[in-house]
Amino acid sequence: MFAPRTFARPLDFDRRSSADRGSCADRGGFVFCWVDAGWQRLSQVCLGLQVLLFGTSLLLYRATDIEVRWSSDVGFLALIGALVAAWIALLTIPGDSIPRRRVAEGVAADILFLSLIQITAPMQYGALALGRPFVDVWLDRADRWLGIDVAQLTAWTAHFPWLVSTLNVTYNSLAPQLVVPLVVLPLAGDRKALWEYLWHLHISLIGALICLALWPTVYVFTYRHFDPLVAPAMVEHCMTQLWNLHAGRFHVITLQDMQGLISFPSFHTAAAFAVTWALRRQSRWIWLPIALINVGLVSATVFLGLHYVTDLVGTAVLLGASLVMYRRWCEPHLTHS
Repeated sequence: MFAPRTFARPLDFDRRSSADRGSCADRGGFVFCWVDAGWQRLSQVCLGLQVLLFGTSLLLYRATDIEVRWSSDVGFLALIGALVAAWIALLTIPGDSIPRRRVAEGVAADILFLSLIQITAPMQYGALALGRPFVDVWLDRADRWLGIDVAQLTAWTAHFPWLVSTLNVTYNSLAPQLVVPLVVLPLAGDRKALWEYLWHLHISLIGALICLALWPTVYVFTYRHFDPLVAPAMVEHCMTQLWNLHAGRFHVITLQDMQGLISFPSFHTAAAFAVTWALRRQSRWIWLPIALINVGLVSATVFLGLHYVTDLVGTAVLLGASLVMYRRWCEPHLTHS
């Protein structure tokens, strides 16, 4: 199922920079390197970004008078703690094993992924609570300039119940999709793709949060006064939180009650592209179904009436910037890791 790799020689395990070789140590006849367990320059950069994000979030919550009840999701925090313990245990087991190295690196990536979600999910609320003016008038004008009317596209989609159901399934597939590269890539030994994936998730979320703070929206379906083709309860819950946050009437966040509030750019689209791109070197039996699902997911953002087309244009710009930064600043270090 995986791309051609062998456990005898995992991708990039034998290619390390001088700095990475300096982090190696002889352990009873075999050479242990931290890079093989996921502790290398790009993972350190991602961890540094998370520390910066967390510090910024505390200032943001204080400025907007928001309280995040971290204890409301003890299970999630316990999972991160368990993974940290598992990673440490994998490092302390004597002997050398390439499968164990891959598992250790995969666990390190899992920890960074989960902690990123834990930090950034409530930050949406702080960003929106800054109360910046909504920019829907500009996004709507941009859509009209492009010659696209999301309200009309949504009305057309509504005539085909099977299409509505299919697009809802693809749109809601993002959460399990995010986990797929974290499982497949370590097992396949594709270290570069694994850490590039984590990089794009970090940059996409940071960029989306900045845009949410500066240019919030009330979503195309509210601005154009039509019903999106998704569960009404979800829309009502999301809009109640949005209006209360923007008006300064929302002050306590429980982690189970959080919604995705980012509209411009579309994080759904950014994450879907990140997943598809990360799996591009894997077997077509893995990559192709994911790619087809994500074609549906990106289409769903517009045809279900959830996003302006301009949101997708903004997403393309964000992803392009992330790719340029990765290839200029990060890829050279991973190539020789």
